[in-house]
Amino acid sequence: MRKLSYPGRSNVLAQNGMVATSNPLSSMVAINVLQKGGNAVDAAIAASAVQAVVCPSATGIGGDCFAIISMNGKKPIAVNGSGIAPKRANLQFYKDNKIKNIGLTSPHSVTIPGAVHAWCSMHEKFGRIDFNEVLNGAENFARKGFPVHEVEAIAWKENEKKLKKNSNSKRLFLNENLSYSYGEVFKNIPLANTLRIISKNKIKGFYQSEITKDMVKTLNKLGGLHTEEDFYNQKTLFSKTITNSYRNLKIHQCPLNSPGLVVLMMMAMTEKLNIKKYHPSSFERYHLQAEISKICFEVKETIFGDPNFNNINIKDYLSNEYISSLCSRINKNKIYSSKKGYVTSHPETIYLSVVDRDLNSVSFINSICHSFGSGITSNKSGILFQNRGVNFRLEEGHPNSIDSYKRPLHTIIPGLITNKNDETLYSYGVMGGQYQPIGQSHLIQNIIDYNMTVQEGLDLPRAFALNGILNVENSLDNKIVKKLRNIGYKIKINKNAIGGGQCIKINMQEPVLMWEVIVLITINIFILERGV
Repeated sequence: MRKLSYPGRSNVLAQNGMVATSNPLSSMVAINVLQKGGNAVDAAIAASAVQAVVCPSATGIGGDCFAIISMNGKKPIAVNGSGIAPKRANLQFYKDNKIKNIGLTSPHSVTIPGAVHAWCSMHEKFGRIDFNEVLNGAENFARKGFPVHEVEAIAWKENEKKLKKNSNSKRLFLNENLSYSYGEVFKNIPLANTLRIISKNKIKGFYQSEITKDMVKTLNKLGGLHTEEDFYNQKTLFSKTITNSYRNLKIHQCPLNSPGLVVLMMMAMTEKLNIKKYHPSSFERYHLQAEISKICFEVKETIFGDPNFNNINIKDYLSNEYISSLCSRINKNKIYSSKKGYVTSHPETIYLSVVDRDLNSVSFINSICHSFGSGITSNKSGILFQNRGVNFRLEEGHPNSIDSYKRPLHTIIPGLITNKNDETLYSYGVMGGQYQPIGQSHLIQNIIDYNMTVQEGLDLPRAFALNGILNVENSLDNKIVKKLRNIGYKIKINKNAIGGGQCIKINMQEPVLMWEVIVLITINIFILERGV
């Protein structure tokens, strides 16, 4: 509970459903859907669709999504809405054309968008109200316009040059060759028309239609390898969640190609090292967190990839023996150093959570990868494409090397915590690209080990080890920073906060939902606002 003598925000409580997003317009529409009889899945899709319109810097229908859904008291399931690489995008193509890196604004960075297929598939399985009603809010904001939030205005300004590179993006996303400013009204009529078609024709409307032809033609004109067949072959994957116990609770994550396994490994190491014996704001805690993340990222970047192309036994990486071997690499007075854990891309995202009156819950994350994705917009349909393909490696034999119809190792991960009976206690997620596994681990420790509210847990200063640099927030105690620097860390003090998050806590003893959400800024660019 916050100290009422200080300025701040109290927790939000509810009995008949709750929505936590990073944009108030998104939250408003999702609550509307719940009030009209929709369930958590309906509301989550509606919220994501709105953010695809009003937060074009971070998400869109040209991107991917993952979700964890808990419905009707049954075990949670994982939803993989990540896109495949085009059939012709194999490693040999890049070798033959002497392409050593996939550029951030290259058509080769564009994997097949998976979000719309996932929305439609989720709704078909679990939705309660008409799909047209679900997408209506997003279509209205695209057609009638919305005032640009301060957050988006900053991202827009930061990406003017990227948007100017593509004639369609320049025409649609710039106002007289300038970015949209805070408070200016932005409309995307072509996207509104596309959403209308999707609401009526669902999967076929996006993946087997004139919209498909438009997307393929746009990308091919720029040198892309995409075909209509590639879009037809995009599929949403439904599966069991991967889980591991932590302090008598169960942490649920999506399987690979999501990096959810990294979270489970981190938390297993956390429990093995008994991190809770250290003060939450201590040198020891921040040092151990950094070392755990570096070691687990080394595993992620050298071993993990699309499980359809790599035989990964999850149990092997969560076994007591393996976790103990990872813990043995940690020295309390030295830092672990390895170039094998180098990360090629650090993108952006949005996260949201919905719980309805029946306590059905959806933990949901949607992204176009980097800010404004590839910067490439379709000719007629108003679709801004993601650049998730930059997460692939162009290395022979690497588990995450690009290949036909392969999914890249992702960064976006929704989270869910249940009790032993699989009853949802926390539906949560964090934003911030590669920071997400660390952010989830940090939050879980804070709320479970240190008995913090989620708001307190998210407010506690954060640190993020990435590519040899330990990024720390400027609110972290200088004494801790000095000790970290003294044992060998290269420190970067971030002016802005690292990452962001939303969470809904469910009290199973009383029919009460608690929404605790933090307003944060991801490294360098992306700022998130509270929902309502």
